[in-house]
Amino acid sequence: MNDVRLSEPLPSYEVVANVSEGRDVAILSAFTAIVAGSPGVQLLDVHHDPDHDRSVYTYVGEAEALALATRALARLAIATIDLTAATKSGVGRGVHPRIGAIDVIPLIPLGPGGSEHGAVVAARALGRTIAADLDLPVHFYGAVARSEVRRALPEIRRGGFEALTERQRDPNHEPDEGPITPHPTGGAVAVGVRSLMAAWNIELTGAPEAKLANAAQAMARSMRGSAPRGVPGLQALGFRLPSVHSAQLSMNLHNVVTASTAGVTLHSIRARAEEEARLLGVQLGESEIVGLLPESALRAGGDPNALKIRSGWQRASIESRLAR
Repeated sequence: MNDVRLSEPLPSYEVVANVSEGRDVAILSAFTAIVAGSPGVQLLDVHHDPDHDRSVYTYVGEAEALALATRALARLAIATIDLTAATKSGVGRGVHPRIGAIDVIPLIPLGPGGSEHGAVVAARALGRTIAADLDLPVHFYGAVARSEVRRALPEIRRGGFEALTERQRDPNHEPDEGPITPHPTGGAVAVGVRSLMAAWNIELTGAPEAKLANAAQAMARSMRGSAPRGVPGLQALGFRLPSVHSAQLSMNLHNVVTASTAGVTLHSIRARAEEEARLLGVQLGESEIVGLLPESALRAGGDPNALKIRSGWQRASIESRLAR
């Protein structure tokens, strides 16, 4: 895992916590207050999405301070989010895959004081504590996974909250910490260690909603790294966006710094998406970065303005947020 050097002084670690709530303003305000008010923690970015029914909190600091803030966020998520409620299940559920109220907690080495080893130690301790605090099953992924097959987050989340009870009975999928039985309303949580990742969504336009949704899914199948002509290292899904009568190509590019150096850039991915969209009779609209990226990754391969990031590419830059 590469040691990343940016132009701004960097805290040792970053957490990008994902919670399964993107609609309830009061709950979301409470989540933000918990993280923003945690000593030794700097909240850099908050992303809410009602269609995904998901929010992402990006915050930085030293490992101990981040662990305390994340434990507080997890307690509040379990207390306020019920994945069995009508607004969270069936036709009311968001489009994003999830296994828990506090769904994913990646810990990322960032500054000179951080390391993969330090992140693994901190993630294991955090997982044990959350399991004990909340009687919550914890699955380790990424560099902290107990086996190679469990490194990939999609494998941990396969089947979602609804399949957790059955999957966790299987010895190959049982939790690393906490009970075998899922929390009745909060499910389970995935705690991991990874490098900087680009979580990037591109909205599709220029056709009726149903056609856009089909196009998004077709583009994801063609572009993901497992496809014959796929983009190396890219994970991709296509989602319908009912709130705006549109659809979205949703992508994760892992180890974005190394990928960009090797020529797999956000610009090259958008160019490929434009080619696929043209063949399917749709167009690309604005994009959004969920979380933050190094400015070098935004600039690699072209003018970052060409990425058409909503509200401007600077809002997606780690350096820009730290400078504030």
